[in-house]
Amino acid sequence: MKKRNLLINIILLTASTMTLGFISMAFRIYLSNKIGAEGMGLFQLIMSINIVCQTLAISGIRVTMTRLVAEEIGKGNNHLLKNIVLKGIFYTLCFSIVTGFLLFNLSEFISISWIQDERAIIPLKILSYSLPFVGISCCLNGYFYGCRKVVKCISADIIETLVMVTIVSLCITSFSNGDLTYTCALIAVGNSIGNICAAFYSYTLYIFENKNISFHKNSHNKYPFFKIIRVAIPLAFSAYIQTSLKTVEDILIPKSLRLYGSSDALSLSIFGMVKGMVMPLLVFPSIFLASFSTLIIPEIAEANALNKKNTVNYIISKVVKFTLLIAIFATGIFICFSSELGISLYKSEEVGYLLKILAPLIPFMYLDRIVDGSLNALDLQFSTLKFNIIDMFVRISAITFLIPRYGIKGFILVLFISTTFNTSLGVIKILKETKLKFHIFDWILKPTLSISLSSYATKIILYCLHINDSLALIIILNIIIYFIMLILFKAIRKKDLQWFADGFKKDVKKGKWETIGLYKDI
Repeated sequence: MKKRNLLINIILLTASTMTLGFISMAFRIYLSNKIGAEGMGLFQLIMSINIVCQTLAISGIRVTMTRLVAEEIGKGNNHLLKNIVLKGIFYTLCFSIVTGFLLFNLSEFISISWIQDERAIIPLKILSYSLPFVGISCCLNGYFYGCRKVVKCISADIIETLVMVTIVSLCITSFSNGDLTYTCALIAVGNSIGNICAAFYSYTLYIFENKNISFHKNSHNKYPFFKIIRVAIPLAFSAYIQTSLKTVEDILIPKSLRLYGSSDALSLSIFGMVKGMVMPLLVFPSIFLASFSTLIIPEIAEANALNKKNTVNYIISKVVKFTLLIAIFATGIFICFSSELGISLYKSEEVGYLLKILAPLIPFMYLDRIVDGSLNALDLQFSTLKFNIIDMFVRISAITFLIPRYGIKGFILVLFISTTFNTSLGVIKILKETKLKFHIFDWILKPTLSISLSSYATKIILYCLHINDSLALIIILNIIIYFIMLILFKAIRKKDLQWFADGFKKDVKKGKWETIGLYKDI
């Protein structure tokens, strides 16, 4: 792929992810104001079950399609792509139809026995109908990412989000009577319709793209179904563990808080505050990294398939560095301006306090996403599976032991233990496999000093201007000063900026990555 196209795809995907992230965050704030902390707690429990079911329906197909399609394109085997897609759709439909059937018939049992709230029955039944469409959509998105046709994925995501937000907002505004059962059912309807529309849209794009391509059933065009299973199954089980663990965690935490002595309403409110308000806000800045975590998979997979180890190391080092620059900036903002954020967004000092306490987790959360994607692209999906199994036992043990004894403090301690432990395992593995050098001064110490100085300078400027509540100005000033400090401390060097600028020169038109110096050693 051309360097110029890669950078354009990164910018487009980042911009779309930012836009959708803002929409999702605004939607969550809208919901929290409409249904309160208890309603957000119930909504979070329903969506946690839905996420588990979507994971079962998808079963690792998106990353599998992205990687396999990129590998075959790199080898020049474009004639195999259509067969890969057909078998990918068959694979995901087998899982998604069964999962939808089980969710519909077991929704009452899940609501009463697991969630312990009958108000979740109807929303879960509604969500079950959308699962086959979720599987098809993920399969086709994986194909588009593998082909580096990012715009098609972006447009599908935009349609899904806008349809969902529009329908839910209109329904709640027009038809909601204050009953949480009815309100959550309306949210489920919006989510389901959004998923269905995205699937039909993606399939339409795929059909029009391949309408002039003939496909003959012969051995030359066949792709072994075993190869799809070999990649998808470990990814699927890894995802099963992650999402199931989150669901079990979402169920165990309110129960453990009750054992500590909190009332049912208070337990659900604390859970909703942390999981539905604080954690989404901490994760929100990672939208700047979503494009990298998505686009590096086909690039690493292609380079690895062609045995270009230096290329692989270069990609990973650049992405890890950029991830930490963003993560440390976000950490500093949430620590230094936590009160302003909590009061402005949620009108809650408690949220602001929790933001400050949990902000140090941000580098680990952001890095975990990048590391997992890199390991999967390197055909090390069994390692991620092993790490997730270990993390499952560690996290459940910590929840069972700590929260009933220490309450909300135990809850916070569980988050720190599980997040840092799992990320550390992945980082150690990728450093071992790639022989990558971890530049602690450029990647951690210099950015930390930069955000500390930028936050202090911003506070002084705002004090002199007598401004206390402008979040936009806080963020803009910090970004400008932080970037200047990174350059002054040489955490960002001239050649980094030049590399980016060269990607948009019109004279860089043809040639492969290695011929235009995309992965030239630093």
